[in-house]
Amino acid sequence: MTHRWIWLLPLWALAQSGAAQSPPITPETRKEVLTKVSEIIEKYAFVPNIDFKQWPTFLESERERIDAAGTEEEFQRAVNSVLMRFGASHFLLSTPRIAETRRSGNTVGIGVMTQQDGDALVILRVIPGAPAEGAGLVAGDRILEVDGKKVEGTRGIAGPEGTPLSLKVKKAGGQVTNIKLTRKKFSTLRPEEIAFVNDDTLRIVIPTFDLSYDAKRVEGLMAKAVGKKNLIVDLRDNGGGAVFNLQHFLSFFVPRDQPIGTFVTRRASERFAKETGQSPTDVVAVAKWNPAKLLAQSRTEVPRYAGNVVVLINGGSGSASEMAAAALRDHSRAKVVGTRSAGAVLVSVIVPVGGGFTLQYPLSDYVTTNGQRLEGEGVLPDVEVEEPRLRLPTAPDPVVLKATETLKSMG
Repeated sequence: MTHRWIWLLPLWALAQSGAAQSPPITPETRKEVLTKVSEIIEKYAFVPNIDFKQWPTFLESERERIDAAGTEEEFQRAVNSVLMRFGASHFLLSTPRIAETRRSGNTVGIGVMTQQDGDALVILRVIPGAPAEGAGLVAGDRILEVDGKKVEGTRGIAGPEGTPLSLKVKKAGGQVTNIKLTRKKFSTLRPEEIAFVNDDTLRIVIPTFDLSYDAKRVEGLMAKAVGKKNLIVDLRDNGGGAVFNLQHFLSFFVPRDQPIGTFVTRRASERFAKETGQSPTDVVAVAKWNPAKLLAQSRTEVPRYAGNVVVLINGGSGSASEMAAAALRDHSRAKVVGTRSAGAVLVSVIVPVGGGFTLQYPLSDYVTTNGQRLEGEGVLPDVEVEEPRLRLPTAPDPVVLKATETLKSMG
């Protein structure tokens, strides 16, 4: 089986987004998908300490629920409940709609990120170019009703393209207004950004290392940071992405001949056991023995950044972003500020399994250059700072404020 793309991306964010109506699923598609998923898990999935031979038993325990699934989303949830029993990250069945959203960077809706706050949905971010922006909605607005009904999470906001939606909204000034929108297709891609925090400090925001990571744009932004005293690397809510994008970003900080960690594959584990007689499930020992290391990638002629670095993380920082935070601490004396990262650090691939569905599954484990396995553990910050419950772009950010204080102590 040929694997062209290697991913460090737990797809939880896409998996949580739901459509108003999920398409039905046929018995034929159910059978096709389950057959392919079973073959992949039994032949190719690998994580040390996990026995994937348990798959048939796990599957039978949820057979009734899987067979009763009438829609693509019901089927997805039923299968993922089985995959979750392995206790590993990077294991996810995605519906055709979610798979297409990730490939294209487009989805249908109104384009808001929200959070429940009492009896309202608070808008945390409005996506540029989406219907919500055109209707004048901004971060901080509170959605009180959706099509005349009290809000119940995000229920009723998603829906088919071209359909109308009516919202009762309380604006920041206190006025309540009714807003009518039409659901449309819009881009979910969020570009990397850089801005001054103060005269000595820049903050670069890397939203993802996935398909929308723009290497040329990042090179341009990092060129602005060269020569500046301090840099804050904001990886909060960065769920990870592709290995080569991680390597590209770290090359601005880590010399090319320096390793940024070790992948622990099935082959390496088996060779380690054969040559040393030790347990193949000792991930850290296998990584220490394995001479094949992950290295930073070469890039264009942008000098490496030599100033003080602080990395921001939170529970939404997963996989490649966790590896980046650990590598920056190991190689650039960076301080890590925020809260513990997700602890979802396995190398995976994403493959089609029939009917438009895709399966993400793990191929290997990962250990940092300092000998830490991050899967299930995450990156612990040097300075712990809780984020505000509602993180609005117009409000002071205590994590950034603590980062600037930390930079002062770094000289």
